[in-house]
Amino acid sequence: MENYNTTDINLIIIHYLDGSATLEEKAILLQWLKYSEENRNDFTDTRDLWLSSYEAVAENELDIEIALERLRSRILKEYKLSKSPKRKWNSWYQAAAVLLVLLGMGYWFSTRFSPATEVVTQYQLITAKGSKGRFTLPDGSIVWLNSESKLTYPETFRKDKRLVTLEGEGYFEVTENKEKPFIVQAGLIDVEVLGTAFDISNYPSQNLVETVLLNGSVKLSGERFNKDIILKPDQIFEYDRSSNKATISQTTARLHVDWIKERLVFDNDRLSDILISMGGWYNLTIDCPKTFAEKTRMSFTIRGESIDEILNAMSLIIPIRYEITPENVKIIPKNKYVIY
Repeated sequence: MENYNTTDINLIIIHYLDGSATLEEKAILLQWLKYSEENRNDFTDTRDLWLSSYEAVAENELDIEIALERLRSRILKEYKLSKSPKRKWNSWYQAAAVLLVLLGMGYWFSTRFSPATEVVTQYQLITAKGSKGRFTLPDGSIVWLNSESKLTYPETFRKDKRLVTLEGEGYFEVTENKEKPFIVQAGLIDVEVLGTAFDISNYPSQNLVETVLLNGSVKLSGERFNKDIILKPDQIFEYDRSSNKATISQTTARLHVDWIKERLVFDNDRLSDILISMGGWYNLTIDCPKTFAEKTRMSFTIRGESIDEILNAMSLIIPIRYEITPENVKIIPKNKYVIY
């Protein structure tokens, strides 16, 4: 592998990053990565260049074609490559992996080996801070990943189950297969489904692990639980890692997955509902006195504005002030309007 042509391996890396690599190219790349730490560092440098080339989200297919060609040219120039095979960019655009470029995402993979030296390829979908994206898993299930999230899954699911691991927040629409349950490992909690739509929040930096069910049913299990827990639609399960306490309560599940939308539109909605949607959109915990939030209604739209811009605009309409930290927002009604 040390004599492998540099131009060829760099082209294979590009094909792997854009999702067009053949099985043969993946095998070559795997062997090349196993050969040395230097090779793995070179791959990381290329991946970082790929991610840093993000400029803006394209709004139509023509913009995407232009953006992809510009990005590809930049990487080829970086490695001083003179030419490369023509790619079928349209077919790549139709794949979910296009979000890797347009939203600042990246692929990475690791391997583990059985005693018989059989290689099982593990993929990782990683979202950068402030990014989110939609992906299709090998079984056809759809997953949306929120900001700073990571999903690990195998190239091919096992015959008896479909196992993935989540750090961060993900919304899943699982393809039904009664013979092969879909299991999401979220820290100390396993969420098992056959076919359903649900959201999981499992950020290592936060105490709470949350699961919200939109439809179907899910079973939650873990070594800290005395028995399995069955969740019903419009219920939210919350597990506090610090106190080892679990609770189930009613909620409006759709509000918890508003973060997958391209924009948020509120039309005379309760502030309490608005803050649930905004919390997922900005990946923040937003605190506000309950009675005040339930009695206050607002109408506005969020597109690409920052949390500070939105809160500032809200403060011009309703009597509030606010405090922002990296992981938390506190909304405080002005004194004469405080309602407890």
